[in-house]
Amino acid sequence: MIQRLFRPFDRVSGPQALAFGLIVLVVTALIAARSGLRSDSLLDLQFGPPAPEWQLIVQGLINWLAMAAALLVAGRWLSRERFASLDLFGVQAAARWPLLASVIYLSIPPLGGRIRALTERLLGAMPTEQGQVMAYAAYMGDAFLLTLLGLPLLAFLGWTLWLMWHGYQAVTGVRGPQAAFSFAGALVAAYILSTLGNLLLA
Repeated sequence: MIQRLFRPFDRVSGPQALAFGLIVLVVTALIAARSGLRSDSLLDLQFGPPAPEWQLIVQGLINWLAMAAALLVAGRWLSRERFASLDLFGVQAAARWPLLASVIYLSIPPLGGRIRALTERLLGAMPTEQGQVMAYAAYMGDAFLLTLLGLPLLAFLGWTLWLMWHGYQAVTGVRGPQAAFSFAGALVAAYILSTLGNLLLA
């Protein structure tokens, strides 16, 4: 069971992973659309103005393709093994499935509504002009509660990053410091690309 959850790409890749990932991407977008959630960059998930379902699906595609393309460039450059591009795109699509768990978590009415209210309250309390000071003591309880409620989201985010990393290594065979630095570089590049892509979409 642990193997399937944390090292699934030792056995699964290519068309099977791609099909699973695309199904999850669409389901995630449909649930997010009904819950007022958006994903404006690579791993971002936030409440925002209502958006049509097709736009959220395209956001998911942009975010997935940005990471897969960046890792493909890194893999072709560093890998000494021959690997299929389809395998890499497939595992990167499937690696994003914990984001579905994040969307479901935020869609639970008491939790999602509370997290959204706390976030808006804290953001509204931030100083907007020079000389203003935030009364930190008055908001410590809200900040602590928001942190506590956000812990599962951090776990899902870490899980997604781990699966992306595992999929990259499993397909390309890149190991050691080269794998770490190239993955980090691809992550930064993909974040920039996905942010720009989503800005154009908006």
